[in-house]
Amino acid sequence: MLQLLIYIKLSIMKILLAGLVLLVISCQVAEAQLPTLNKGAVTTAAKPGQLLTQFTNALKPTSFTSAWSGAKDGILGKAQKVTSALDMANTVSSLVGFIKPDLFKQGSTAKSLMDMSGKLKTMTEAASLMKSFEGGLKPEAFTSNWSSMRTGWLSALNQLK
Repeated sequence: MLQLLIYIKLSIMKILLAGLVLLVISCQVAEAQLPTLNKGAVTTAAKPGQLLTQFTNALKPTSFTSAWSGAKDGILGKAQKVTSALDMANTVSSLVGFIKPDLFKQGSTAKSLMDMSGKLKTMTEAASLMKSFEGGLKPEAFTSNWSSMRTGWLSALNQLK
C-alpha cells in the first residue's frame, strides 16, 4: 500500500513537472511572437504640426486655388512648427483660404471655419477645428490614399490636449 502511495505521488509530481516545462516553453514561444518596433519607429504621440502637415499633404494639388503655389512653402513651414492651439488656428485659417470654394460640402464654408478658428483657445478646440475642416471637404479634395490614413489621423487628432 505504501509503495502504491509513493508511486501515485511520483506520478503526480512528474505530471506537474511536465506541465511546468510546457508552460515555460509556451511562454517563450508567445514572447517570440510579440511584434517589435522598428528602430526608427515613432513611439510618442503625434504632434499638432505633424497632423496638420499630414492633412495638408493629403489634399490634392488641384484642391487649391492658383495662389497656393506662391504660399505653399510658407504655410507648410508654419504647419510643421505648430505647437499651440493659436498656431494651429492661424495656420488652418490661412490654409482654408486657399481651398477652392466648390470643394466644400454644402453647409461648410471657408468663412465658418475661419470664424471658428478665431474663437478657439484650447488644443481640444483646435483638434475640433481640424475635424470640421476635414469633414467639411468633399472626398474629391483628397488624394486616393487619404481614406487609408484617415482613421489613424483622426485617432491621433483625438489625443491632442
